[in-house]
Amino acid sequence: MKRDTLIALWVVVIGICALACSRAAAMSVEEQVKMLAARYGQVEEQLARSVRYSSKDESSGATIVRQAWFNGSDDLIKLAVESRNGARRELTEYFALDFQNDYDGMFMLVRKETPGPDGSVLVEESRKYFGEGKEGGNGVLIRELRKSAQFKPGESTDTVRTPNVTVDLGKKSTRPTEDQLRETLNAPTNTAEELRKSTPEFDPFANVKGDSDKYRVIHGSASPDGRFAIALGFANKPVDWDALYDKETESYYTEDDEGIRNYVVDLAQKKILGETGAAWPGTRRRYNHPECIVTWSSNSSFFVELLANKWSSDDCVGGKIVSGPKFAGAVNLLKALSPKIYSFVKKPFNREEGGALSFHNEKVTNDGAVDMEAAEYVSSGDRKGDTNFRVNARLRLHETPQGLSIEGVKMRRLPNEQ
Repeated sequence: MKRDTLIALWVVVIGICALACSRAAAMSVEEQVKMLAARYGQVEEQLARSVRYSSKDESSGATIVRQAWFNGSDDLIKLAVESRNGARRELTEYFALDFQNDYDGMFMLVRKETPGPDGSVLVEESRKYFGEGKEGGNGVLIRELRKSAQFKPGESTDTVRTPNVTVDLGKKSTRPTEDQLRETLNAPTNTAEELRKSTPEFDPFANVKGDSDKYRVIHGSASPDGRFAIALGFANKPVDWDALYDKETESYYTEDDEGIRNYVVDLAQKKILGETGAAWPGTRRRYNHPECIVTWSSNSSFFVELLANKWSSDDCVGGKIVSGPKFAGAVNLLKALSPKIYSFVKKPFNREEGGALSFHNEKVTNDGAVDMEAAEYVSSGDRKGDTNFRVNARLRLHETPQGLSIEGVKMRRLPNEQ
């Protein structure tokens, strides 16, 4: 199916959806659907400049073509399986917010085309959205839409005008079992890893070296357009990457804090643009409780890199990329906001410890506005897990001759979590 047809279908599906929130907050089904829709559009636009693996299998009588696309961060961004048997065709496509953490959200499209004896074509489509359920639990089927249409001989098989029918997931017969869910969620990565055992069909990064010896990209940190990412590196010393590779986590990781740098890199040129100021020590997005969450503006110009942990954030920085591309700089949001937040809630602030704030629910707009939440949690004792306070903070990342800064900070109290 043509790309513009699919995009039009998405518009019909998401036209009434509300503004998407961060994955850190509980989201409605509509918000999760919209987030997956946005991800679909971002992925489709970068496929032509992504690494592509492909295979063809004709052993079953039908021709089955499998394709997997990876961005410059080596993250799987799309998997497609197409089967053709004469004029009969079936296409299955998978998109996810992060295939390494598929329970965050995944979309699955199945389109079947069955020819009739008179030259007509029956088209059946299913759209399944996986994410956080209304009653809790991640990686569950949260919405399924189906449509079916019979097209006359020679007529376009575009289903954009065919209405969707929402499947009632309250019925046991329409809900997948736990085994079926896990099989569906695992299918893209399992197939993609098999395809990666062969030589890429297309690799735009193959002959680009740049600064690649100096860094390794943090998975899940790529910008929406796939052009930039955050990477692990070290200051002023050669790196033995083989010695840092951890087979258990299948990632590069160091426990030596000295000299760690997080870089903003241009993936196409494999060029380091600058330092974020944070120091995430590995290339996985998550290591148990510690997690590196990178939130980008939709135009890939502003970002917030949050080093989250169980009870408080280890660091939080904001940065900006300008045309060139060049790195305009970064500002430490944890250090800048902590005293302001403690002053706002009228509590003592320990400047040496930098407070004990947990940031989450980051949103970044194309003009550098940042909307986030900060909370102080009790990490021990009888009140362990309780919330002392929650604050919403809004600010703008502002470029100055001296570098990036923040301006227009506004705060309001939020109800404590129970």
